[in-house]
Amino acid sequence: MRVRSWKFRLGLVISSTLVGAGAMAPAATAAPTYQPASASVGHALGSPFGNGESRPGAGRFGADGSVLGNVKLGQGNVKVGNGSVRVGDRICAGNCTGSVNGTKGGSGGICAGLCNGSANGGDGTEGGQGGNGTNGGKGGICAGVCNGSANGGNGGNGGAAPPGGDGGNGGRGGNGGICVGTGCETSGQGGRGGNGGAG
Repeated sequence: MRVRSWKFRLGLVISSTLVGAGAMAPAATAAPTYQPASASVGHALGSPFGNGESRPGAGRFGADGSVLGNVKLGQGNVKVGNGSVRVGDRICAGNCTGSVNGTKGGSGGICAGLCNGSANGGDGTEGGQGGNGTNGGKGGICAGVCNGSANGGNGGNGGAAPPGGDGGNGGRGGNGGICVGTGCETSGQGGRGGNGGAG
């Protein structure tokens, strides 16, 4: 069997040395100073909403590729930052505790990741004098760590009766949503109905 030339063996030694030195360089030398650059994701991609408008991103990236601040695309409907990705007020993935909840009887959104207290339906509003309370919103969807998430909102209380009249009816509690993961013992439950107005 023919022995490979000394040139080939020398090439292997040099290549191995360079690769080894490159791998050891970060540990042996101080990291170079890095100035975070502005991310112009919106400008690079253009507006995803078809209006031809491009907006520069507001985020900056560190040397390790982490996001410093927020990156916004188009009209700001997609936000990346603080360990999460958010689409408007309805969808969140990542570190989403206490987010994508409905308001004033609105439905909860969709949360995936760390969701404690997220994707809950909004509570209904109280009725005015003699008026009925509004219904609570439906719970949304939670997948991950969900403690207290995807619950229906409570119905609003009925308004107090006017003189000689009747109090308003309480609103209906919203239906519970869907919970997949841990903490579902306190998640995905229906909301409480509102109290009738005093009369």
